[in-house]
Amino acid sequence: MTLPADEARALRETFEVFEDGVCLVAPDGELEVANAIGARLYGGGLRAELEAAARDAIARGATADRGLAQDGRAYAVRAYPLSGRGAVLYVRDATDEREREIGRLQAEKLASIGLLAAGVAHEINNPAAFVLANIEALSGHMRLIEERLRALPEGSEAKGGLANLLFEASAILQESKEGMARIHRIVRDLGSFSHADEDASVPMDVNLAIESALTMLRNELKYRARVERDLKASRLVVASVPRLGQVFLNLILNAAQALDEAEARRNLVRVRSYDDGADVVIEVADNGPGISPEVLPRIFESFYTTKPRGMGTGLGLPISLGIVRALGGEITVQTHPGEGAIFRVRLPAGEVSAPGPTTPAPGEEKPRSFARRRVLAVDDEALLLKAYRRMLAETHEIVTALGGPEALRTLERDDAFDVVLCDLQMPEMSGMELHAAVRARHPALAERFLFVTGGAFSSDARRFLEDSVAAIIHKPFRVEDLLALLDKIASGVPVRRKGSPSSPISSG
Repeated sequence: MTLPADEARALRETFEVFEDGVCLVAPDGELEVANAIGARLYGGGLRAELEAAARDAIARGATADRGLAQDGRAYAVRAYPLSGRGAVLYVRDATDEREREIGRLQAEKLASIGLLAAGVAHEINNPAAFVLANIEALSGHMRLIEERLRALPEGSEAKGGLANLLFEASAILQESKEGMARIHRIVRDLGSFSHADEDASVPMDVNLAIESALTMLRNELKYRARVERDLKASRLVVASVPRLGQVFLNLILNAAQALDEAEARRNLVRVRSYDDGADVVIEVADNGPGISPEVLPRIFESFYTTKPRGMGTGLGLPISLGIVRALGGEITVQTHPGEGAIFRVRLPAGEVSAPGPTTPAPGEEKPRSFARRRVLAVDDEALLLKAYRRMLAETHEIVTALGGPEALRTLERDDAFDVVLCDLQMPEMSGMELHAAVRARHPALAERFLFVTGGAFSSDARRFLEDSVAAIIHKPFRVEDLLALLDKIASGVPVRRKGSPSSPISSG
């Protein structure tokens, strides 16, 4: 049945009030009245599916809902049956909602990956700690062998052969230490980025955060571009380490993905940092195609991306901009088509400067000597306790306890220890629970705890460390760092929490 002209006109004017598509469809599928958006959609490639939705609603005598897609757009359709008159279709563009849902699912996936990364980091750090400790101990034995080798008569055949073997063994040990150091850096960076929900702001060195981001992206970068660093910023900024690390990760990844992998030899990603008046400036530049004028105004819009499906969610730059602005800073872009792009992060500097390089001058690498101490080492990892004995036996008297309950039994018999070296997270009794028990029974000793952790802090552990002045050292660690911290605690020297998870030692 065709509507009278004046009735159709009035209905059409009513439909035009709506921002979404509205159509009145006759029982035979013919479009009787529609607003401009509805007419466009019904007259396009969606007609067959819209007709089917109307027929479905008419046949069932009930509202029918459908989700449709065309040319990369998503539409939500609701068909209302009209007794004897067909159906009214309400067609809403749901593309943004779909993208938001994809973004939410992606965020949940990233959060799950973060938790997994933290757990993996913890599990890797435990064996890495005793492997590194054993390498350090073996290096000490090699030095003893070298000293005894020097005592052999010059020119003897045995001395020459042993010297060559010793040289090879020392080289193998050094390479192993470098490999363990690389594992430590990767795991440390994984742990840092996995705690992206932590908002605690601390004075931090942006150069360390940049290096961490470059480490995380090493595999992505090495097949795409050469990387140039020029990190000269000397002032600290007050920021959340993982959040600012996320900014640098996003910017460097964007620079890499802007480059054609087929041109890897000519591709360049340049990362700079420098002080500029009261600010610290970080620049991430590439020599790619640049950003076109029509795209440039939209790059900080949520869910806007020019990357192929699956390569980006359009969230990296808006999130980065939000993080930087929350710190009182700004991100700007400088680009020309065909000449690459420069993303510039400007942050207000804190009061303190970053420490200078601590590499000892030639001839100053001699091991420090420490007063002999009595140390109780507590851990649920038997191999790590074994490594502690090897690591500390020459300099300290070391007593070990496999877990918290055994440590308490040891202390009931003898509590004359200078330091308690204690794992923070143990299954039967955590380091926090052991510390509370020691505080109740041996209060003086509770002030001389050094907590050891491989990462993956629980919320309770994080709160404990925030409220406590106790020292903490991260697995894996160097013997020299552990000895220095043990000596400081045993001497009653106050420790100062650095508050940066990017450092293997969080006190000192």
